[in-house]
Amino acid sequence: MPWEIDYALLSFIQLKKSKYYLSDDVNIIVETVLNLSSYIIDWNKSKLPKEFFIEKYNQISNLLIDYTHNKKIYDGDKLYGHLDLQKNCVSKEVDYYIGICPDMYFSEYLLYYMIEGIKNIKDKYFVLSPQHRKMSDFSWDPTTSPDFLDVPYSQCNNIDVFDLRIQDQNKDTSIIQVSDGKWAGWFDLYSKSFYEDLCPIQDDWSGYGPWDWYSLILTNIAKQNGLDFKRYVVNGQTIGEYWTGVLLEKDGFSGYYKNFITKNIIPNQREIFESNMESYVIKGVKMLQDKNII
Repeated sequence: MPWEIDYALLSFIQLKKSKYYLSDDVNIIVETVLNLSSYIIDWNKSKLPKEFFIEKYNQISNLLIDYTHNKKIYDGDKLYGHLDLQKNCVSKEVDYYIGICPDMYFSEYLLYYMIEGIKNIKDKYFVLSPQHRKMSDFSWDPTTSPDFLDVPYSQCNNIDVFDLRIQDQNKDTSIIQVSDGKWAGWFDLYSKSFYEDLCPIQDDWSGYGPWDWYSLILTNIAKQNGLDFKRYVVNGQTIGEYWTGVLLEKDGFSGYYKNFITKNIIPNQREIFESNMESYVIKGVKMLQDKNII
């Protein structure tokens, strides 16, 4: 979204630095979209014009010159979001998929460790993620960095994202399997079979919706029916949101843009998706049965 443009800049800088640690035989396609949908935003009432964000997006995209960067500007009047992009990026040429939330800090070494790690993972269906800061409930503990496990749940958002790098310095990094653990598209690597066959984006989905929650439900059902699914974590690499800690009260690096952008009054996309979750899961299970996955 346009108010996330500075997060995109930070992510592009980290990806730029990450490229120096990757071998020449690693080919990465980066898919990004600047979402200027007039269904979501009333540009006539906004104090910042869309041209401002277009110019900045085009400029910061130069940081990804070392990758194959497929950049797009959506300037239509329809609902558009990450579900649309996730469908569009599926390709027979791709071996693995990674989802990155733009407001997440990640180190420039993370991509290297993940790519090296999957060379030793032979499972068909798996998700590999970095560790993360303490979250708001115990269900996240299996993938939480040990450095932050003792932080009270009620204080989790007070963790300063800039502390994460210091904590990870001089740590041994390894890939570990966890018996349980959630994922949220923060910086997750998905096997091709997981992304395309087990939990694909359904054809009629558009805009925003908690695909992570849907995929967790569907994966648990598949496991109960005998599917061999594995969950892995990059030990010693911790991610976290920029809007926590010292920036918590300032809405991170997006609040100052939101003050100059007027959003249309539209139905809450998350609420709509969640209200249809049962039917989505039923359809997902039927697809797995039709494909003889379960």
